[in-house]
Amino acid sequence: MTALLDQNLNLLWSSLIINELIKNGIDTFFISPGNRNVPLIAALAHNPKAVKRLTIDERASGFRALGYAKSTGKAGVVICTSGTAMSNYFPALIEACEDELPLLVISADRPPELVGSHANQSIEQTGLFGQFALDSLNLPCPDAFYPLDALLAKIDYLVNIKNSPVHINCPFREPLLSPAAVAVSESYLSDARRLFDIPHPFTEYLPVEPVTGNLKNVEKTIQQTERGLVVIGRMAPSVCRSDLIRFITELNWPVYCDIASGLRGSVPTALQIPVLDHPTVLEALNTYTPQTILQFGTGLVSKHYYQTVLADQTADLILVTAKIGVRDPSHRVNIKIPIQVDRFIKNYGPAQDQARDTSAQELFLKAIQTHYLRMEQAIPVEEISFQLLSRLIVTRIPDEESLFLGNSIAIRAFDAVQFPSGKTVEIITNRGVSGIEGNLATAIGYAEASHHRITAVIGDISLLHDLNSLMLINTSQVPIILIVPNNGGGRIFDRLPARNYPDVLDPFLTTPHNLDFSHAAAQFNLDYQLTSNPREFAECYHHALKGERSILIEVSIDSERDLDIFKQSQRG
Repeated sequence: MTALLDQNLNLLWSSLIINELIKNGIDTFFISPGNRNVPLIAALAHNPKAVKRLTIDERASGFRALGYAKSTGKAGVVICTSGTAMSNYFPALIEACEDELPLLVISADRPPELVGSHANQSIEQTGLFGQFALDSLNLPCPDAFYPLDALLAKIDYLVNIKNSPVHINCPFREPLLSPAAVAVSESYLSDARRLFDIPHPFTEYLPVEPVTGNLKNVEKTIQQTERGLVVIGRMAPSVCRSDLIRFITELNWPVYCDIASGLRGSVPTALQIPVLDHPTVLEALNTYTPQTILQFGTGLVSKHYYQTVLADQTADLILVTAKIGVRDPSHRVNIKIPIQVDRFIKNYGPAQDQARDTSAQELFLKAIQTHYLRMEQAIPVEEISFQLLSRLIVTRIPDEESLFLGNSIAIRAFDAVQFPSGKTVEIITNRGVSGIEGNLATAIGYAEASHHRITAVIGDISLLHDLNSLMLINTSQVPIILIVPNNGGGRIFDRLPARNYPDVLDPFLTTPHNLDFSHAAAQFNLDYQLTSNPREFAECYHHALKGERSILIEVSIDSERDLDIFKQSQRG
């Protein structure tokens, strides 16, 4: 049974705050150790309804909570001590802000009289996250004259801000845990017990049904389109994918599915454009000249979609997304429909299209599929490369499993692979700002929250940024298959314009290294396999999928040969 801690005001307030969060359905807490936050930790330790995840490092903790939010749609709560600790949450908080995911930071703080006095472990913590925290609550030190109903009402308001990071700053005076010199009055305790025992939030926020805009003009535009194109980017986890697939099938337009959409294997293969970032595909698309582009979701991996396709086309661009902001790097959107994708489909109705130029569409799709087959056949199958590795994984990963894709080369390689027809794989990414830090912690947080095994493909430099998160794999009750393509540095810059400036490229951008991860795996007591060819990797991944233990599979890739294969695949 949950009990109110009332030995002092710090514990009393902490108990009320934690319990109020749980009443709002926010029950998973990612704790980093410290002294100033011990009242909050004590409240968690004595609340059996709280799910507690211990993470030594605050940066990994933030990304672990981000992965939890990606899986559940609920805010993970990160709790830290005072000083620089909370600043380590910043990368995860920025990612959550840009990707419109909930994340709640609770930072313990020194009392205000110590802030600015050069007292140990004290900084100005209020407003530290700036525009990246949608709102914040800067509490006073626990005070017997502060109304407890006001405290809970403010907590309820903050946690009902949807799809955004928020911040609660909690200063505590000493003694942190032991009884204070001045006892808490019985009337204050009585009020606290009454509020603590209420089974529901102090202030309840009821959901408001969003108003759908008039779609008649959009319907007319789509119905009159002879040559159309559907583009699918990242969408909220709550979007009903089956409704979208039905709509696309009825519409019967060519479809490009971004890798992060998770729909590569679900959309009819005959309608799919398997790859976009290729000169031959872009040329075919220019010949097809779509009149209308209907885009669901945002944040495509393809740079050519924004920089080339939309720049070269005169098509009407209709964007359907509930995400706030412009969400259009090309500044080409003609109509933005600010609702969830499945809500648009529900209000649109049947997507029958009578005006299609079927011959142009058939020629376009046939040319694309023919070209993609040539691309596949050109990839050597006897030596490992990013292109072959991505194909080996998507053909072997079981249906309905989860695949986390790290940024840089890894996600781009998967963005150029057609998934087997009928295979549904949940794709998880950190593409809000596409950082390489915290990728492993995010994948672990997602796996823990979903209670399903995950395959995570994370590059060598990304893993070096998040090496301490290998410790979290050991505490995870869900197996993590971590695949690390090691090409000896940041070799994506070999594929970017910086390649034309060798004096800048190497070593300042490529950051070459001669490291492998065998000792790291041993340090964290992880199963480990090193593979260097397709056969070894396929066998190792097969055994990992059959087993129930976490494993680190390192894939040694020759960076120069991999670059040659990439260049060959880019030839028309």
